[in-house]
Amino acid sequence: MRRRSYAAAVFTAVCMLLCGCHGNDVPDKYRIYSDGTYIEVDNEYTGHTKKNSSDADFYVPEGMVTDYLSKNFLTDEEKELYNQILWDIGTLKKRVELTVGSDVYARILELIRHEQLAYTQVADRTLDFNADNQTFEIVYTYRFTADEISSMNIASEKAAKDIISQLTPDMDDYEKLKFLHDYIVLNCSTSTADPYSDTIYGTLVRKKARCEGYAKAFSYLCNLAGIENVIVTGYTGVAHMWNMVKLGGNWYHVDVTWDNPDDKLHEEYPDIVLYQYFMVTDSVIENNHVIYDYPVEPPKANGRTENYFVREGTDVNSADEFLAVSENAIMSAVSRDEKSAMVKFDTNDLFISVTSDLMDQSQNKIFDPIMSRVRSAYGKDITLSWTDYYGQYRILTYIIDYKAEAG
Repeated sequence: MRRRSYAAAVFTAVCMLLCGCHGNDVPDKYRIYSDGTYIEVDNEYTGHTKKNSSDADFYVPEGMVTDYLSKNFLTDEEKELYNQILWDIGTLKKRVELTVGSDVYARILELIRHEQLAYTQVADRTLDFNADNQTFEIVYTYRFTADEISSMNIASEKAAKDIISQLTPDMDDYEKLKFLHDYIVLNCSTSTADPYSDTIYGTLVRKKARCEGYAKAFSYLCNLAGIENVIVTGYTGVAHMWNMVKLGGNWYHVDVTWDNPDDKLHEEYPDIVLYQYFMVTDSVIENNHVIYDYPVEPPKANGRTENYFVREGTDVNSADEFLAVSENAIMSAVSRDEKSAMVKFDTNDLFISVTSDLMDQSQNKIFDPIMSRVRSAYGKDITLSWTDYYGQYRILTYIIDYKAEAG
């Protein structure tokens, strides 16, 4: 698919992704005091105040800004407008005089939605004519108070730091990204109904999110891990949001939402993690994603070195190497106590041929030698099954069931 320009033709039209849900449920253990001091009970986050790294009226944790695009692709005038809008919505101003074209204003506001991960408060905006002074004004509606945003951000910060603390010094950036990707897939369910599903708080604390929540949480974790990234919007039949990360000088797409199995597959295999959209090129993502070049055109993604199937050595180029590649993928997964592994075939014909053979033969007979070597190498008894959930992309997914520790 080709990239599509996406412009706000009518300013008063509200983007589906921007218009979130309403609610004011905040964690009970966070106590908010009238003097502006935030205290979290029984942990190290005691003593938060409204003093921020920004001019917002609420607490903005370090790392909740992903500003690669605004730093590198905005003019000085656009950066000035960016900062002004950031201050306006950060202080929850309800009416703001429009001093630039509505299309310019809408574009910068949308960029702020991509980058300012702590700013979850805008519910709606409209364009209004002020007859008294003959000017147009933006009228904002907010869904959270400053205190509620602070409380959500404090909870999100704690959850994120707990996750980051599980990264180890021997991990390279690819391994860190895979860990963060897998954590979100395994610990957050897909929800469009939850009132916080478009926020980091929804993803990491309530553990219910839609694509915007997934993308913002992943971006925040990448920031804390020191990995350059941007958030991308596009179309997949509905408006959609995902991530791009920079590794080894190359950009890659990561769509955590689409690597979370659908309800049917998750019900059957609750511990499965998919990697079809982990560290992929433009050409792969564009199989079923339209990439918008709005509000700023994202980087090009052409690198292959850090692609999951290349990095894990799970590309199948011939029928003769199928079992060896499968064993490599399964062994690697078992070494990390993972419940699934994936291999990708070079051609459709090869995929069809191999999977047809699998269906015609006893799976246990084919995979007995692999299971035996797993037992010998790791002391673990496993059974194997497979699914062609991503068969249209020439991918075979193995389900690994750990029966018991071998004696």
